[in-house]
Amino acid sequence: MCIYSNFIRPILFQLDPEKAHALAHKFIVNGTSILAALGNKFIYPGKDLQVSIFGNILSNPIGLAAGFDKNGDLVEALKYLGFSFAEIGSITGQGHEGNPKPRLWRLPADEGLINWLGLNNEGALKVSQKLAVSNFSIPIGITIAKTNKPNVTGEAIYEDMLLSFRAIRHLPLLYVALNVSCPNTHDGVVEEAGILARVIEQISKENTVQLPLVLKLSPDSNDELIEKMIQLGKSFSVAGYVCGNTSTSREGLKTSGVKNIKNGGLSGPPLKPLALTLCRKVYELKENNQIIMGCGGIRNGQDAYDFIRAGSTVLQIYTSLVYQGPSVVRKINEELSQLLKRDNLLLSQAIGIDSTAISRQ
Repeated sequence: MCIYSNFIRPILFQLDPEKAHALAHKFIVNGTSILAALGNKFIYPGKDLQVSIFGNILSNPIGLAAGFDKNGDLVEALKYLGFSFAEIGSITGQGHEGNPKPRLWRLPADEGLINWLGLNNEGALKVSQKLAVSNFSIPIGITIAKTNKPNVTGEAIYEDMLLSFRAIRHLPLLYVALNVSCPNTHDGVVEEAGILARVIEQISKENTVQLPLVLKLSPDSNDELIEKMIQLGKSFSVAGYVCGNTSTSREGLKTSGVKNIKNGGLSGPPLKPLALTLCRKVYELKENNQIIMGCGGIRNGQDAYDFIRAGSTVLQIYTSLVYQGPSVVRKINEELSQLLKRDNLLLSQAIGIDSTAISRQ
Protein backbone atom coordinates (compact mmCIF):
# COMPACT_ATOMS: atom_id res chain seq x y z
CA MET A 1 0.00 0.00 0.00
CA CYS A 2 1.33 3.45 -0.92
CA ILE A 3 0.81 5.77 2.04
CA TYR A 4 1.30 8.87 -0.09
CA SER A 5 -1.18 7.94 -2.84
CA ASN A 6 -3.84 6.57 -0.52
CA PHE A 7 -3.67 8.94 2.42
CA ILE A 8 -1.39 11.98 2.04
CA ARG A 9 -2.16 13.01 -1.54
CA PRO A 10 -5.96 13.03 -1.06
CA ILE A 11 -5.51 15.43 1.86
CA LEU A 12 -3.09 17.67 -0.03
CA PHE A 13 -5.31 17.70 -3.11
CA GLN A 14 -8.18 19.06 -1.02
CA LEU A 15 -6.07 22.18 -0.50
CA ASP A 16 -5.34 24.99 -2.91
CA PRO A 17 -2.27 23.90 -4.95
CA GLU A 18 -0.06 26.70 -3.63
CA LYS A 19 -1.05 26.00 -0.02
CA ALA A 20 -0.34 22.30 -0.52
CA HIS A 21 3.06 23.17 -2.01
CA ALA A 22 3.87 25.40 0.98
CA LEU A 23 2.82 22.63 3.37
CA ALA A 24 5.07 20.12 1.60
CA HIS A 25 7.96 22.59 1.87
CA LYS A 26 7.30 23.07 5.56
CA PHE A 27 7.35 19.33 6.18
CA ILE A 28 10.61 18.83 4.26
CA VAL A 29 12.35 21.71 6.06
CA ASN A 30 11.08 20.83 9.54
CA GLY A 31 11.11 17.10 8.97
CA THR A 32 14.69 16.66 7.81
CA SER A 33 15.52 14.65 10.92
CA ILE A 34 12.52 12.38 10.26
CA LEU A 35 13.61 11.86 6.65
CA ALA A 36 17.15 11.13 7.82
CA ALA A 37 15.82 8.62 10.36
CA LEU A 38 14.12 6.73 7.54
CA GLY A 39 17.62 5.93 6.31
CA ASN A 40 17.75 4.87 2.68
CA LYS A 41 14.01 4.32 2.20
CA PHE A 42 13.84 6.78 -0.72
CA ILE A 43 17.45 6.40 -1.91
CA TYR A 44 18.36 4.06 -4.77
CA PRO A 45 21.17 1.86 -3.39
CA GLY A 46 22.74 0.63 -6.63
CA LYS A 47 25.99 1.89 -8.11
CA ASP A 48 25.07 1.09 -11.71
CA LEU A 49 23.38 4.44 -12.38
CA GLN A 50 26.25 6.68 -11.36
CA VAL A 51 26.89 9.41 -13.91
CA SER A 52 29.48 12.16 -14.27
CA ILE A 53 28.63 15.74 -15.19
CA PHE A 54 30.86 18.80 -14.98
CA GLY A 55 33.53 16.81 -13.16
CA ASN A 56 31.14 15.55 -10.48
CA ILE A 57 30.04 11.94 -9.98
CA LEU A 58 26.31 11.80 -9.25
CA SER A 59 24.79 8.76 -7.53
CA ASN A 60 22.02 8.52 -10.14
CA PRO A 61 20.71 10.60 -13.07
CA ILE A 62 17.56 11.98 -11.36
CA GLY A 63 17.55 15.60 -10.21
CA LEU A 64 14.91 17.99 -8.94
CA ALA A 65 13.79 20.47 -11.59
CA ALA A 66 13.67 24.21 -11.01
CA GLY A 67 10.45 25.63 -9.60
CA PHE A 68 9.96 23.27 -6.67
CA ASP A 69 12.58 24.98 -4.49
CA LYS A 70 12.63 28.53 -5.80
CA ASN A 71 14.55 30.07 -2.90
CA GLY A 72 16.95 27.33 -1.80
CA ASP A 73 15.06 26.37 1.35
CA LEU A 74 15.37 22.61 0.86
CA VAL A 75 19.02 22.09 -0.07
CA GLU A 76 19.92 20.44 3.23
CA ALA A 77 17.14 17.83 2.96
CA LEU A 78 16.87 16.84 -0.71
CA LYS A 79 19.39 14.01 -0.38
CA TYR A 80 16.89 12.09 1.74
CA LEU A 81 14.33 12.14 -1.09
CA GLY A 82 16.76 10.27 -3.34
CA PHE A 83 17.74 13.09 -5.70
CA SER A 84 21.34 13.22 -6.92
CA PHE A 85 21.23 16.95 -7.69
CA ALA A 86 18.75 19.82 -7.73
CA GLU A 87 18.19 23.06 -9.59
CA ILE A 88 17.18 26.07 -7.46
CA GLY A 89 15.15 28.97 -8.81
CA SER A 90 14.50 30.54 -11.14
CA ILE A 91 16.01 33.46 -9.27
CA THR A 92 15.85 37.00 -10.64
CA GLY A 93 17.76 40.23 -10.12
CA GLN A 94 14.90 41.70 -8.12
CA GLY A 95 12.65 39.91 -5.68
CA HIS A 96 9.14 39.53 -7.08
CA GLU A 97 5.76 38.40 -5.75
CA GLY A 98 4.81 36.80 -9.07
CA ASN A 99 1.54 36.91 -10.97
CA PRO A 100 -1.91 37.46 -9.42
CA LYS A 101 -3.67 34.40 -7.99
CA PRO A 102 -4.97 31.88 -8.94
CA ARG A 103 -1.79 30.88 -10.70
CA LEU A 104 -1.29 27.15 -10.14
CA TRP A 105 -3.72 24.44 -11.28
CA ARG A 106 -3.73 20.66 -11.02
CA LEU A 107 -4.81 18.57 -14.01
CA PRO A 108 -5.66 15.28 -12.26
CA ALA A 109 -6.88 13.44 -15.36
CA ASP A 110 -3.53 14.22 -17.02
CA GLU A 111 -1.32 14.00 -13.90
CA GLY A 112 -0.17 17.47 -14.93
CA LEU A 113 0.09 21.03 -13.67
CA ILE A 114 -0.33 24.47 -15.18
CA ASN A 115 1.93 27.02 -13.57
CA TRP A 116 1.50 30.78 -13.96
CA LEU A 117 3.41 31.68 -10.82
CA GLY A 118 5.41 34.27 -12.69
CA LEU A 119 8.90 33.68 -11.29
CA ASN A 120 7.98 34.58 -7.72
CA ASN A 121 11.18 34.49 -5.66
CA GLU A 122 13.07 36.36 -2.96
CA GLY A 123 15.62 37.82 -5.35
CA ALA A 124 19.17 36.77 -6.19
CA LEU A 125 20.93 38.53 -3.31
CA LYS A 126 18.70 37.11 -0.58
CA VAL A 127 18.82 33.59 -2.03
CA SER A 128 22.59 33.84 -2.35
CA GLN A 129 22.97 34.91 1.28
CA LYS A 130 20.84 31.96 2.38
CA LEU A 131 22.77 29.43 0.29
CA ALA A 132 26.11 30.79 1.49
CA VAL A 133 25.38 29.48 5.00
CA SER A 134 23.58 26.28 3.93
CA ASN A 135 25.02 22.77 3.89
CA PHE A 136 24.22 21.29 0.50
CA SER A 137 23.15 17.67 0.89
CA ILE A 138 23.55 17.13 -2.87
CA PRO A 139 25.14 19.15 -5.70
CA ILE A 140 23.11 22.26 -6.46
CA GLY A 141 22.58 24.21 -9.66
CA ILE A 142 20.80 27.56 -9.94
CA THR A 143 18.74 28.91 -12.81
CA ILE A 144 18.68 32.64 -13.57
CA ALA A 145 15.83 34.42 -15.33
CA LYS A 146 14.99 38.04 -15.90
CA THR A 147 12.77 39.73 -13.31
CA ASN A 148 9.12 39.42 -14.30
CA LYS A 149 8.30 43.11 -14.51
CA PRO A 150 7.09 44.98 -17.61
CA ASN A 151 9.89 47.52 -17.39
CA VAL A 152 12.63 44.86 -17.51
CA THR A 153 13.08 44.84 -21.29
CA GLY A 154 15.88 45.44 -23.75
CA GLU A 155 19.02 46.68 -22.01
CA ALA A 156 17.44 46.11 -18.59
CA ILE A 157 17.34 42.33 -19.25
CA TYR A 158 21.11 42.38 -19.65
CA GLU A 159 21.68 44.22 -16.37
CA ASP A 160 19.11 42.17 -14.47
CA MET A 161 20.58 38.78 -15.37
CA LEU A 162 24.12 39.98 -14.73
CA LEU A 163 23.04 41.15 -11.29
CA SER A 164 21.82 37.65 -10.48
CA PHE A 165 25.02 35.99 -11.69
CA ARG A 166 27.19 38.35 -9.68
CA ALA A 167 25.17 37.49 -6.57
CA ILE A 168 25.71 33.72 -6.85
CA ARG A 169 29.03 33.28 -8.68
CA HIS A 170 30.97 32.71 -5.43
CA LEU A 171 28.83 29.74 -4.36
CA PRO A 172 30.02 26.11 -4.80
CA LEU A 173 27.50 25.35 -7.55
CA LEU A 174 27.23 22.39 -9.89
CA TYR A 175 26.15 24.72 -12.72
CA VAL A 176 24.29 27.93 -13.55
CA ALA A 177 21.36 27.75 -16.00
CA LEU A 178 20.16 30.73 -18.00
CA ASN A 179 16.38 30.54 -18.33
CA VAL A 180 15.50 32.03 -21.69
CA SER A 181 12.29 30.05 -22.10
CA CYS A 182 9.80 30.74 -19.31
CA PRO A 183 6.17 31.05 -20.56
CA ASN A 184 5.00 32.45 -17.20
CA THR A 185 6.29 36.01 -17.57
CA HIS A 186 5.10 39.15 -19.32
CA ASP A 187 7.35 38.48 -22.30
CA GLY A 188 7.44 34.69 -22.55
CA VAL A 189 10.45 33.34 -24.40
CA VAL A 190 13.36 35.76 -24.49
CA GLU A 191 14.15 35.86 -28.19
CA GLU A 192 16.51 38.80 -28.01
CA ALA A 193 19.49 36.66 -29.03
CA GLY A 194 21.70 39.72 -29.19
CA ILE A 195 20.97 40.59 -25.57
CA LEU A 196 21.42 36.97 -24.51
CA ALA A 197 24.74 36.84 -26.35
CA ARG A 198 25.89 39.90 -24.42
CA VAL A 199 24.75 38.34 -21.15
CA ILE A 200 26.68 35.10 -21.81
CA GLU A 201 29.73 37.01 -23.01
CA GLN A 202 29.85 39.18 -19.90
CA ILE A 203 29.10 36.29 -17.56
CA SER A 204 31.90 34.32 -19.18
CA LYS A 205 34.30 37.19 -18.49
CA GLU A 206 33.23 37.39 -14.86
CA ASN A 207 33.07 33.62 -14.37
CA THR A 208 36.53 33.41 -12.85
CA VAL A 209 35.83 30.10 -11.10
CA GLN A 210 34.56 28.57 -14.35
CA LEU A 211 31.09 27.60 -13.19
CA PRO A 212 29.50 25.47 -15.95
CA LEU A 213 26.82 27.44 -17.84
CA VAL A 214 23.79 25.78 -19.43
CA LEU A 215 20.91 27.18 -21.48
CA LYS A 216 17.31 26.26 -20.63
CA LEU A 217 15.38 25.78 -23.87
CA SER A 218 11.64 25.80 -24.55
CA PRO A 219 9.76 22.81 -26.00
CA ASP A 220 7.64 25.39 -27.85
CA SER A 221 10.63 26.70 -29.82
CA ASN A 222 10.61 26.36 -33.59
CA ASP A 223 13.59 24.86 -35.39
CA GLU A 224 15.02 28.27 -36.27
CA LEU A 225 15.09 29.39 -32.63
CA ILE A 226 16.56 26.08 -31.47
CA GLU A 227 19.35 26.34 -34.04
CA LYS A 228 19.99 29.94 -33.02
CA MET A 229 20.29 29.00 -29.36
CA ILE A 230 22.54 26.01 -30.05
CA GLN A 231 24.80 28.15 -32.20
CA LEU A 232 24.95 30.69 -29.39
CA GLY A 233 25.83 27.88 -26.99
CA LYS A 234 28.63 26.71 -29.25
CA SER A 235 29.99 30.23 -29.71
CA PHE A 236 30.37 30.71 -25.97
CA SER A 237 31.26 27.10 -25.11
CA VAL A 238 28.33 26.56 -22.76
CA ALA A 239 28.41 23.23 -20.94
CA GLY A 240 24.97 22.02 -21.93
CA TYR A 241 21.23 22.50 -22.29
CA VAL A 242 18.10 21.85 -20.25
CA CYS A 243 15.50 20.33 -22.60
CA GLY A 244 13.02 21.67 -21.83
CA ASN A 245 10.73 23.92 -19.83
CA THR A 246 6.95 24.14 -19.42
CA SER A 247 4.75 24.59 -22.51
CA THR A 248 1.89 26.86 -23.51
CA SER A 249 0.27 23.93 -25.38
CA ARG A 250 -3.14 22.66 -24.27
CA GLU A 251 -3.45 19.96 -26.93
CA GLY A 252 -4.82 16.55 -26.00
CA LEU A 253 -5.57 17.29 -22.36
CA LYS A 254 -8.24 15.24 -20.61
CA THR A 255 -8.97 17.38 -17.56
CA SER A 256 -12.28 19.22 -17.91
CA GLY A 257 -12.18 23.00 -18.13
CA VAL A 258 -8.48 23.12 -18.81
CA LYS A 259 -8.83 25.12 -22.04
CA ASN A 260 -10.20 27.99 -19.96
CA ILE A 261 -6.76 28.32 -18.33
CA LYS A 262 -5.16 30.54 -20.93
CA ASN A 263 -2.03 31.62 -19.10
CA GLY A 264 0.80 29.51 -17.74
CA GLY A 265 3.08 26.63 -18.55
CA LEU A 266 2.03 22.99 -18.78
CA SER A 267 4.07 20.28 -17.08
CA GLY A 268 3.66 16.56 -16.53
CA PRO A 269 3.07 13.61 -18.92
CA PRO A 270 1.39 15.68 -21.69
CA LEU A 271 4.65 17.60 -22.03
CA LYS A 272 6.77 14.51 -22.68
CA PRO A 273 6.41 14.29 -26.50
CA LEU A 274 7.39 17.96 -26.92
CA ALA A 275 10.34 17.76 -24.54
CA LEU A 276 11.55 14.49 -26.03
CA THR A 277 11.45 15.96 -29.54
CA LEU A 278 13.43 18.97 -28.31
CA CYS A 279 15.97 16.66 -26.71
CA ARG A 280 16.46 14.73 -29.97
CA LYS A 281 16.91 17.92 -32.00
CA VAL A 282 19.42 19.39 -29.57
CA TYR A 283 21.38 16.14 -29.40
CA GLU A 284 21.87 16.23 -33.16
CA LEU A 285 23.02 19.87 -33.12
CA LYS A 286 25.12 20.21 -29.97
CA GLU A 287 28.85 19.66 -29.51
CA ASN A 288 29.94 16.25 -28.24
CA ASN A 289 31.23 17.67 -24.97
CA GLN A 290 27.95 19.46 -24.19
CA ILE A 291 25.39 17.56 -22.15
CA ILE A 292 21.58 17.52 -22.14
CA MET A 293 19.43 17.58 -19.02
CA GLY A 294 16.10 16.05 -20.04
CA CYS A 295 13.01 17.46 -18.37
CA GLY A 296 9.32 17.06 -19.13
CA GLY A 297 6.79 14.45 -18.06
CA ILE A 298 9.18 11.89 -16.59
CA ARG A 299 7.18 9.72 -14.19
CA ASN A 300 8.63 6.21 -14.53
CA GLY A 301 11.67 4.27 -15.65
CA GLN A 302 10.50 3.99 -19.24
CA ASP A 303 10.16 7.77 -19.51
CA ALA A 304 13.65 8.18 -18.08
CA TYR A 305 15.02 5.57 -20.50
CA ASP A 306 13.37 7.32 -23.45
CA PHE A 307 15.06 10.61 -22.59
CA ILE A 308 18.44 8.98 -22.05
CA ARG A 309 18.24 7.11 -25.34
CA ALA A 310 17.31 10.43 -26.99
CA GLY A 311 20.49 12.05 -25.69
CA SER A 312 20.00 13.12 -22.07
CA THR A 313 22.83 12.51 -19.64
CA VAL A 314 20.79 13.43 -16.57
CA LEU A 315 17.10 14.08 -15.95
CA GLN A 316 14.93 16.44 -13.90
CA ILE A 317 11.49 15.84 -12.39
CA TYR A 318 8.93 17.98 -10.57
CA THR A 319 5.29 17.14 -11.39
CA SER A 320 5.71 13.40 -10.79
CA LEU A 321 6.86 14.25 -7.26
CA VAL A 322 3.54 16.04 -6.70
CA TYR A 323 1.47 13.10 -7.95
CA GLN A 324 3.54 10.15 -6.71
CA GLY A 325 5.27 11.49 -3.63
CA PRO A 326 8.79 10.97 -2.28
CA SER A 327 9.13 7.35 -3.41
CA VAL A 328 9.09 8.34 -7.08
CA VAL A 329 12.84 8.98 -7.42
CA ARG A 330 13.81 5.53 -6.20
CA LYS A 331 11.05 3.93 -8.28
CA ILE A 332 12.27 5.63 -11.48
CA ASN A 333 15.86 4.59 -10.79
CA GLU A 334 14.92 0.98 -10.05
CA GLU A 335 12.86 0.70 -13.23
CA LEU A 336 15.56 2.39 -15.30
CA SER A 337 18.17 -0.01 -13.95
CA GLN A 338 16.02 -2.99 -14.98
CA LEU A 339 15.55 -1.62 -18.49
CA LEU A 340 19.29 -1.14 -18.93
CA LYS A 341 19.96 -4.68 -17.70
CA ARG A 342 17.30 -6.04 -20.05
CA ASP A 343 19.08 -4.41 -22.99
CA ASN A 344 22.56 -5.28 -21.69
CA LEU A 345 23.59 -1.62 -21.65
CA LEU A 346 25.50 0.59 -19.27
CA LEU A 347 23.93 3.99 -18.64
CA SER A 348 26.79 5.68 -20.50
CA GLN A 349 26.19 3.44 -23.53
CA ALA A 350 22.49 4.26 -23.67
CA ILE A 351 22.91 8.05 -23.89
CA GLY A 352 21.82 9.10 -27.38
CA ILE A 353 21.72 5.54 -28.67
CA ASP A 354 18.47 6.08 -30.61
CA SER A 355 19.74 9.25 -32.28
CA THR A 356 23.04 7.55 -33.10
CA ALA A 357 21.21 4.58 -34.62
CA ILE A 358 19.06 6.86 -36.79
CA SER A 359 22.08 8.81 -38.05
CA ARG A 360 23.75 5.56 -39.13
CA GLN A 361 20.83 4.46 -41.30
